[in-house]
Amino acid sequence: MDKKLYKWFYDNIHSKYYDFMIQLFSLPFGGEKIFRTTLLKPIQFRSNEKILDMCCGTGGATLFISQKANRSAGIIGIDLSRGQLKRALNKNYGCPTFFAECDASCLSILNCMFDKVFITHAIHEMPRSERLQTLKEAKRVLKSNGELIILELDNPPNFFLRILIGFLFLYWLPGNFETVTRRDLMKHGLINEMAECGFAHVRKFPSYKGILQTAVGIKNT
Repeated sequence: MDKKLYKWFYDNIHSKYYDFMIQLFSLPFGGEKIFRTTLLKPIQFRSNEKILDMCCGTGGATLFISQKANRSAGIIGIDLSRGQLKRALNKNYGCPTFFAECDASCLSILNCMFDKVFITHAIHEMPRSERLQTLKEAKRVLKSNGELIILELDNPPNFFLRILIGFLFLYWLPGNFETVTRRDLMKHGLINEMAECGFAHVRKFPSYKGILQTAVGIKNT
């Protein structure tokens, strides 16, 4: 989807029902709180960390990251959609959290600024060229030994679970731009693309029988 059309859609339509949609889609996983905290279980937080949440949307994942992070941490959430960010500003975060309108594939941020970078449920929406550029930007703004953490859908081995994903996330709907980009991500593999962009010690923590994943990579240099 063209970025201008994408931005218009998220600004004017998607932002209005996104939080409700997440609450609805997370019901099979025990509800939003359990769903989000399960994906964050593998992540260890330390004092005074600087955290970037790329593609933060309405701040749903940002909220749970802030609650698990140390209170001395600071979070910046960025998103291409101003409409999404307006919703994010209305949440009560667990540590100092700020937001900015920004394109994740072209960050106006200095090198080596963050201890952790999160990309939450967004990488599957991007064509491969944009995914790789976004991963490279995440690496650029991370400090040495910083962590990239991606919370995403996975491709479960069970056929019926794959059908469930397709149903829940409307991949059967004609014109759903995510269908093509998600298939391409599954083809190349998220952890493979993270390694391709220079991340080391890339690990995947599957959850919910392989429906979801928490992928973690380290910036060595």
